Amino acid sequence: MPIIRPRLVVELYEGWAFSGRRAVVVENAVSRADMGMHGRIFSARIFEGPGFETSPNQKAVLYDRDRYRGNRLALAPGFYPNIQDLAHRFGSPESIRFEAESESAGPQWGSIPIVIETYNWPNFGGRRQTIVRDIPNTREIGQENTISSIKIYKGPNFPRKGCRVTFYSEPNFAGLRMPIEMRSTEHYKEFPSLDDLPHSIGNDISSIDIACWSDRSEFTVETLKDEFQNGLGRGWRWRDPEGGDWNLRHGVLTFSAKKGQDLTYEAEHNAPRIYQYTRGDFAIETMLPLSAGGLEHGGLYIRKDENRCVRLEKTCRPHDFHGDVMFQRHDWRFTRLLGRAAMQDAKQTFLRLERKGDVITALASVDGELWEQCGETVMGMSDPVEYGMMASAPEETPDTTIQFAYFKSDRRKRDVREFHRYLARRDRRRNSPRVRRTVRTLR
Repeated sequence: MPIIRPRLVVELYEGWAFSGRRAVVVENAVSRADMGMHGRIFSARIFEGPGFETSPNQKAVLYDRDRYRGNRLALAPGFYPNIQDLAHRFGSPESIRFEAESESAGPQWGSIPIVIETYNWPNFGGRRQTIVRDIPNTREIGQENTISSIKIYKGPNFPRKGCRVTFYSEPNFAGLRMPIEMRSTEHYKEFPSLDDLPHSIGNDISSIDIACWSDRSEFTVETLKDEFQNGLGRGWRWRDPEGGDWNLRHGVLTFSAKKGQDLTYEAEHNAPRIYQYTRGDFAIETMLPLSAGGLEHGGLYIRKDENRCVRLEKTCRPHDFHGDVMFQRHDWRFTRLLGRAAMQDAKQTFLRLERKGDVITALASVDGELWEQCGETVMGMSDPVEYGMMASAPEETPDTTIQFAYFKSDRRKRDVREFHRYLARRDRRRNSPRVRRTVRTLR
C-alpha cells in the first residue's frame, strides 16, 4: 500500500546540479530499480512531506550498496547538488531508507594553520571578514581594495616551522606584495593601519596567500616508487589523444604537450598523462628537473572523472605565473585557482599531493625536505580515483615538455595492510579466467 502522508519527498537525479533523469521516492527502496533509476545518482533534493511534523528528525538515509548495505549517508531536508561532496568517500546511492536520525553527515574542512581578520576601516572598524584559506580574489569576500586593518592569530593547526601571509595588489596572487611572517613563538599580530607598515601597499589588496612550511607528514610508509630505471613500473597507463608518446632516458621520464592540450573542459581533457587507479588516503610525490629554457609545464593530478579533478603543476616561463607552482581544481566545468608557490628560480621542483578523506593538500619544495603548503581544498571523490603525472600547454603558452625524475606514493602505517588487500583483489580480477578469455579474444 503506498504511503499517503510521506514525511519526506526525495527527488533523485542522474546528473550534478539536479540535471538528467529524475525519480521521486517517498518510501524505502532496496535498489536503484526500486527507486526508478538506472544510472548513477549524483544529486538530490529532499523536501518536507505532509507528514513531516509527526517526526521532525526524519532523514533520508542513503546507502552506496543495495539492501541498505555499505556506507551510509543521512540527509535532512535540503538541496544537495553533489552528493559526493557531503561525506567521506560515499559512492552513488544504491538503496534508501527513511528513519528518524539525530545525526547528519557533513563535509570536512581540513586544517586551519592561521586565522586572519580583515577590516574595511582603520583601527579594526567597519565590515569584518574571517579568512582561514587562500583568497585568489578579495571580491569573493566583498573587500576588493578596501582592507585597511588586520589581525592575525595562530590557528589550531599552526606548523612548528611557521607561516607567512602575503597580501597582493592584483587577483590570483600577482602584483605588489606585502608579506607578514608568523613564527611559532608568536601568538597574534595586529595592524590598526596598513599604511604604517614599511612595505605597505595601502588598501590595494586583491588576493591573499597563506604559506606554511613543514618537514613532516603522517604518510610515512612508501607503497610505490618508480625511478624509471628499467622502463615504466607495473600498473601505469598512457593517454594522449593527440597521438604523442613518452620516452625514458637516463632514468628520466619525458613527454610533451602541444599548444592547447590541457586537463580542462574547454580542452576536452586531452592533456597527455601517465596514470594509475587507487583508493583510500595517500600522498603522491615527484621531482621535476628544470632546464634553462624554462618550458616545463605539468605536474601531478588526482581525478575522479572529467567533472572532478585537482592538479598541482609547475608553470612555464611564458605562462602568467612565470614558472611558479599553481594549484587548481576543476569541477562542474569550472576551474578555480587555489594557491601559488614562488619557484621561479629553482633548478628543480618537488611536488606533493596528500589526500585525507575528502581534503586534498598541495605542497611544493626546492629540496624535498622543507615543504611549502600552496593550497588545500575539499573535493568529494568516491573510490577508486585516478592519479598520475601530466603535461599541459594552456592556450597562452607554446608547446611544452616536462620531465619526471621519480614518482612515489606513501600511506599511513595503519592503512598499508588494507591497501595491499585492495591490490590483491585487483590482481585477482585482472587474472580471472573471464579476463584472460577476453584478452585472448581481443588479440
